[in-house]
Amino acid sequence: MISEAAARGQADLELVSVDSTAARAHHHAAGMMVDPDLLEEPAKAAEEEKGAA
Repeated sequence: MISEAAARGQADLELVSVDSTAARAHHHAAGMMVDPDLLEEPAKAAEEEKGAA
């Protein structure tokens, strides 16, 4: 959600702090809509990391 807002120029990432223990809801549970293209890059990076090990 923060990266989406930052991409639109609506968030200054220098001022953002997220406690991962409080951000546990899956994006589907929260009703968040994510552009599928944004999900491809982390998936590609994870696959590349698996291949490097």
